[in-house]
Amino acid sequence: MEQILRLRPYKREDGTYLLNWLTDRRMLGMWCREYFIFPLSAGQLDRYYKELENDPYAFGFTALNERGVPVGSFRMTGVDYENKSVHLGFIVIDQSLRGQGLGERMVSLAVRYGKEFLGMERITLNVFDCNPGAKRCYEKAGFKEEQFKKEDFAYEEEQWGNYLMVYGE
Repeated sequence: MEQILRLRPYKREDGTYLLNWLTDRRMLGMWCREYFIFPLSAGQLDRYYKELENDPYAFGFTALNERGVPVGSFRMTGVDYENKSVHLGFIVIDQSLRGQGLGERMVSLAVRYGKEFLGMERITLNVFDCNPGAKRCYEKAGFKEEQFKKEDFAYEEEQWGNYLMVYGE
């Protein structure tokens, strides 16, 4: 039986879950590039979400399971009502629940919200080439590659390529 998944606006206390999900330096880099410093802290998250709340063109979301427990998180930024576009980012699912289709369902709900509630026609996201599981998840949710930057981000001794993906174009 497929788990029920709901979205709601991010709440400050949801940061506790993010702190538990993003405990690996490499995973943090894949999630946010260099936006946060490892190890992730409640103070960093508080500052980030305060900025998000003050940005009229950005929204933070939490995905909840059927019991109302957070299982994922993402943000929408760069909301452009004139050009009808928005960018999804900082997408993460509880590590212990990966591989169950929750990421695909959460991203599909994000697309639905963007289209039906915000009136967006273009929805984009980025994913590193070293994260093929996430890329497959986004493809299953209807995203297609639009652009690829071969050496977009230096992580330790590695160079990560970055796909810009767009929904349904």
